[in-house]
Amino acid sequence: MQIKNTCHFALISIVFAAASLTGCAHSPPFSGQSVTDSVLRKDVLVNVQGLFSAMTNCRSISNVDTTIASIEQSPTGSISKAVETWQVSGCGTRKTYKVELKSDARGETDFSVSSKG
Repeated sequence: MQIKNTCHFALISIVFAAASLTGCAHSPPFSGQSVTDSVLRKDVLVNVQGLFSAMTNCRSISNVDTTIASIEQSPTGSISKAVETWQVSGCGTRKTYKVELKSDARGETDFSVSSKG
């Protein structure tokens, strides 16, 4: 009898863990244009989600629409700086954010996110 209860507990724990991980893996659909790749987009989205949640009391983003406002190129042709506008929708609300991206000396990208009104 004890073994059966232990197995049920283990099974329930595994199902709960899988459900939790699936929820964390959710990413809202993106539309529009962006200079970000999937890894950078996820990093920026974490910051955008934090601002959106704080401003709207909503933790569920349903869509992100991005536009490129400006791009600066280095003499070699690579992107040195870009500014994007991210329109975020969720819980019946829409907010707009300015995302600034700059390449650094290590070949990585630094970014900042701010609210646009």
